Amino acid sequence: MRSEASRTSQGSQEERTSSSFVATLMLVWMVLLAVGLMVKSEPLNVSGRFGVDVVMFPMPVSLIAESQQETPAELSVFKTGIEIYLRFAATWDNVKLDWDSAMNIAGPERVIIEGEIPLGPITIKPEIWFAVPFETVMDVDHFVNCVVIPPADLMFVKTRWTVEGSYGGIDCNVLFLLEDVNFPNPRSDFEPLTYPLQSQSFRYGSIVTVTGEVYPGVTLRSVTNINADGGSNAVKGHSASGRAYRDCDPRNDSWFNETLSLSGLRYCDVPFWIRARIDPFADPVFDIAGGGSLILDMFDLELSGSISFFPISVSGFSFSGRVCDAVSVSVSLSTKLQFQGASFSSSCSLDLGLMTLQLHGSATVVAGQGIPGFGFSASVTQGTFSGSMSVAISDQQDVYRMTSFSAQFSVTAAPAAYSLSVSFARTGLKRLTFNIGVVF
Repeated sequence: MRSEASRTSQGSQEERTSSSFVATLMLVWMVLLAVGLMVKSEPLNVSGRFGVDVVMFPMPVSLIAESQQETPAELSVFKTGIEIYLRFAATWDNVKLDWDSAMNIAGPERVIIEGEIPLGPITIKPEIWFAVPFETVMDVDHFVNCVVIPPADLMFVKTRWTVEGSYGGIDCNVLFLLEDVNFPNPRSDFEPLTYPLQSQSFRYGSIVTVTGEVYPGVTLRSVTNINADGGSNAVKGHSASGRAYRDCDPRNDSWFNETLSLSGLRYCDVPFWIRARIDPFADPVFDIAGGGSLILDMFDLELSGSISFFPISVSGFSFSGRVCDAVSVSVSLSTKLQFQGASFSSSCSLDLGLMTLQLHGSATVVAGQGIPGFGFSASVTQGTFSGSMSVAISDQQDVYRMTSFSAQFSVTAAPAAYSLSVSFARTGLKRLTFNIGVVF
């Protein structure tokens, strides 16, 4: 009993410590923002959008009388999703505050608050993320669905602080973050049935990036990861690069790696790059890589090839250029200069008086397969109205069939904005999206 009480007390103490730390960070943020506002005399500018997205997916119809096979039908039942969002940016001269929040049928999704505070030669960009845990599953109707994980609390997920500055031609970017590394990925299945506050586990990390031009045209870049890496942890509807290292316990050990890269190097007019990576906890500890590209202009066509160092190898060649100033052509060749494939595309613009029409077409050729597919698209714009459509046709068992068709229409008549988009596949309607919002 004493041990259980001790653990409970320790957990409560850790939770209070985490909450106190978050409250301290928010207080520091507000102080910095207040300081930035006091030194500015510009008026407040607010812009953003408040709107509703409605997404509908048709469900196949089962013919019970003679066939159990599900088939598309003219009349269908829809799976419907509704999301209400509010996004705005408030600026005072160079001081900026961004707000991003959303709710759907399952309840709140996220609240993301970001700032940008210039302080002399540096700029501080604080972020605070709150979100409800979601997961992606396959439901009983064989639809991929995103569902909330009980008890569906709006949790503090992470805070990110970025400090940027330049001096003497050297750019420095320091990202510090504290985040819940156990927070469920909304794009994947989460095995536990619940995710309460007690399941959270916070880790800190930092990524320091320094970039400078060591010689005209030659750039040296240093990336130091401390208890972090360049990946991303997402919440419902939002993500950003940079995440705390999940397997590192900051109370017991430390983890880092260093990457140095040189780009813009040239030898005999051949550009190349070199990258070296040091990771004391990896095998091997030291890794070096490099590569380059060979570019030659012949008969208005450009020949390019990719070269890798350590060991030296050539991955292939390609020709690219324009024919009759109307069609862009790209031809891929193997290392033995054998034909592998080609792509063709063309675009043009037509003045229709009240509207401007943009047309685009593309096709591909693959060695041994012929033409696996081609597509067309068109778009028109006129003042507050815009519309577009696209068609894709592909070879399916030696028969060319339409595999996708999409159309989109939007009207912006401030302060209101409307948009409608539909997407069809060979089996019929796949998705319908309608949005109505207020722009301010």
